[in-house]
Amino acid sequence: MNDTPKLVRGIDLGTSNSAMAEADTTGSIRRLQPIPQLDGPGRIVDHELLPSVAYLADHRDMSPADLGLPWDVSGHAPLVGTWARDLALLSPEKAVLSAKSWLCYGGAQKLARLPQGAPDDKSWTAVQASAAYLQHMQAAWDLKHHDVQPELTVLTVPASFDLVARQLTEEAARQAGLSPVTLLEEPLAAFYAWLGAHEQHWQDVLKPGDLVLICDIGGGTSDFSLVAVSQDQGLLRLDRIAVGRHLLLGGDNMDLALAHHSQSQIGTTLDTWQFLALQQQVRVAKEALLSPNAPSHWPLAIASRGSNLFAQTLRYELHQQTVQELLVEGFFPKVQADEDIPRTRSTGLARMGLPYENDPGITRHLLQFLRQAQNTIRQSPELQERLGSGFHPDQTMVTPTALLFNGGVFHSAALRERVFSVVQNWSGHPVKELQSPGYDHAVALGAAYFARLQVQGTGVRVRAAAARSYYIGLESNEPAVPGLMRPLRGLCILPQGTEEGSHLSIPEQEFGLWTGDDISFRLFSSASRSGDRLGTIVPDAERELEEVSELHCQIQSDEEPGLLPVHLRADLTDVGSLQLAMQHSLSERQWNLEFHLREEAQSTHA
Repeated sequence: MNDTPKLVRGIDLGTSNSAMAEADTTGSIRRLQPIPQLDGPGRIVDHELLPSVAYLADHRDMSPADLGLPWDVSGHAPLVGTWARDLALLSPEKAVLSAKSWLCYGGAQKLARLPQGAPDDKSWTAVQASAAYLQHMQAAWDLKHHDVQPELTVLTVPASFDLVARQLTEEAARQAGLSPVTLLEEPLAAFYAWLGAHEQHWQDVLKPGDLVLICDIGGGTSDFSLVAVSQDQGLLRLDRIAVGRHLLLGGDNMDLALAHHSQSQIGTTLDTWQFLALQQQVRVAKEALLSPNAPSHWPLAIASRGSNLFAQTLRYELHQQTVQELLVEGFFPKVQADEDIPRTRSTGLARMGLPYENDPGITRHLLQFLRQAQNTIRQSPELQERLGSGFHPDQTMVTPTALLFNGGVFHSAALRERVFSVVQNWSGHPVKELQSPGYDHAVALGAAYFARLQVQGTGVRVRAAAARSYYIGLESNEPAVPGLMRPLRGLCILPQGTEEGSHLSIPEQEFGLWTGDDISFRLFSSASRSGDRLGTIVPDAERELEEVSELHCQIQSDEEPGLLPVHLRADLTDVGSLQLAMQHSLSERQWNLEFHLREEAQSTHA
């Protein structure tokens, strides 16, 4: 009889670092799994974090002995992790960084080649890079567990990921050989980690009417979510009711700020390579100086590029107080609840690349999120009923009653205290802090705990409804007028607040489906139109909504090309993917569309 416990797995596929945790399906054991990786030529080390960096140097530049891993002694596996991150500082033109953020990019940019400007044979898409990180973690799992696969893998994604980004993440998991996989939002994973750590008494901490703000600040991104606590048939219910937009703002920005400060104190202009080396050193210094029991200062030494190395080495001591002042005031300024936050203007042209935030003030972005959440709730009677006395219609913003921090920057008590005091000031009532089980690892641990709940079919769940409304482009049938472009309308096929696993149909409305020719289906979304219902038509989709994806395909039919009468049905899957079915009104024929990016046109037949 095999007494080996069945395991499930949680993977935090991070912008800067990734992590993996496992859980026993029959008990409460949850633990991080160290990930073997290279930190130098031929040096294999175990770390609980795998830097999400790929180095695409020609393998002829290194020997197989330099690149060998326990599961690939030939040295042909992709170079990812710690050594890849260090090499990226010296040769950024050969490295893939922030792959996950590219998945958030609009339109076809999600499939951009990285590094930018590199030829196709020396570049990857963000999907390929994500698959490489996942494949490395899968190999690490196999090495430890001797090919015994987990019952379920829960893979985390930002709450702000749109439907296309979620599907591309699923594609990366398929390429890496992970199966079966369920997706979970990262802030919710951090919340599940807290629930798992307080499994027996969380209901003593949270009460009906509580509103939990999850503040997740990672290496490259900031993500905000709100979880409402209510009572349903005598039991406590948890609902994720709002998510913020994807902010490319985090610990990497803080490293850059410290590097610029240190350069100014050194008193000389560093060349590109020296500055990259300085960024690496201040990152290590920041983590050390913000950690518990931190030293009072951290030495920095930048080698000269000249021949007299020791005589020209540049030195500077970065002090703990300096780091806290720069980061607290620069990234977490005190903002008043009624403060007018001006929109930062950009120039008309910009270099192609990730849409980084112009404003480094994270607390200003947080205030905008809480104001937007209030507007969303105002438009939704269902949310108002769910919040009950927790909703205050006369306020300009939502006021949380509890705060959960996640992300490595919050190792700093000074940063936590600043955010807590600002939120407390906005709320005007006591706010309780929920203690994270690990700022760097909570997402992976929470994903493993959620996987255990899924397999067991027991335990409390956070209901995560669609954070945005989705619309399909609808051609106007108005008479043509010279010089006048008819606006593209947007038909709401998935209202904000729709729960995952829902099946929605619009039987009372009939639409015309073009067949034969190469046609385009355009998908739009909105984070602010929570009042729209299934079948709502937005008069001008291109002006009022945000385009998510465009799918070119041919709809094959046995009839002559033309319009066929159809009814629409939308399915929101358990992993957050959107599938659209078009049912022929006069027969049993059906055409199915699944929205994701394709590099070539697709053909579908009834």
